[in-house]
Amino acid sequence: MSGLVLVLGIMAGVTLSGLLACTIVNEELRIWPTPGKGSWQSRIFWTLFRTLNVATLALAFLDWQPWEGFSLERGLGATLSIASFAFYGWACYALGRRNLYCGRAGLVTGGIYSWTRNPQYAAAIPAYLGLAVASNSIAVFAIALLLTLSFVLMAVAEEHWLEAAYGADYRRYRREVARFYNWRHALAVLKEEVMPAKENSEEARL
Repeated sequence: MSGLVLVLGIMAGVTLSGLLACTIVNEELRIWPTPGKGSWQSRIFWTLFRTLNVATLALAFLDWQPWEGFSLERGLGATLSIASFAFYGWACYALGRRNLYCGRAGLVTGGIYSWTRNPQYAAAIPAYLGLAVASNSIAVFAIALLLTLSFVLMAVAEEHWLEAAYGADYRRYRREVARFYNWRHALAVLKEEVMPAKENSEEARL
């Protein structure tokens, strides 16, 4: 059973990644964001994307390796996966129901979206990779990598669509905020928090 799930997942992942890459090169294909509900692009995209997601989760269940004693790596993977899936739900809520799946209810740039342009993908990637580590399965890790590639390609494919939808506002937002992980912003915030504390400590010693 796990072999069949793996094959279906790999087929879906390879096909989806190929179509997304073609969309990036040729926008007229528009496999993502799709032209609209009911279009052939929508049917193909959602069939492949859901198959890949379900296959990854199902394979993690079917190919889960027994835990023999304490495993720091698997424990960290499970913790990362659970936390990332929770973060994914928060990112969806922050974006708003009408904006999900490339809706056009307005460009969201505040809150978590001031840190990353794609918090859902930025959360989904470590969620699935963490699940692969927790399962201790090479098969799950392989299919999770395909899913990661799909998320990256989806984020890139969305950019032309977002620019066409929101124009200069999106271009400015894209310049200011990282696509996935805004390490520069995080380090700047950390520096702002650490430096005043250090200065206060030095003043207290004086």
